[in-house]
This record gives sequence, structure tokens and C-alpha cells, in this order.
Amino acid sequence: MDNKLNVASSMVRMLQAHEVKHIFGLCGDTSLPFYDALHNLDHGMEHILTRDERSASYMADAYA
Repeated sequence: MDNKLNVASSMVRMLQAHEVKHIFGLCGDTSLPFYDALHNLDHGMEHILTRDERSASYMADAYA
């Protein structure tokens, strides 16, 4: 992996800095860089995969 800082890595680091422990969402072509960053970085967050955006938002709301 190259050491350049990119937006996806910055997002993962920002979530980590805010002590986020759970991420709800679905993987798609527009979010692949974010999921690559999640895979490549040591972050301690758990990703809960959903089938659509509405389900992710309902899950996150109920969890909060």
C-alpha cells in the first residue's frame, strides 16, 4: 500500500478519532475506496452490511 493520504483513509481516521465502533452501510461502486481503506487500515470498527441505504439508516438510528 502506498503512503499517500486520501479522502477515504482520512474518513476512516476521522471516524476512529471520534471513537466510532460500528458502521452501517452497503458496499457499492461509489463507496469502494472507503471500503478499501477500512480493509487496509487498523481501525477497530465493526461494519454491519445492509441491503440498502434505508436499512442502514434505520439500523444506525436504532443503535444510537
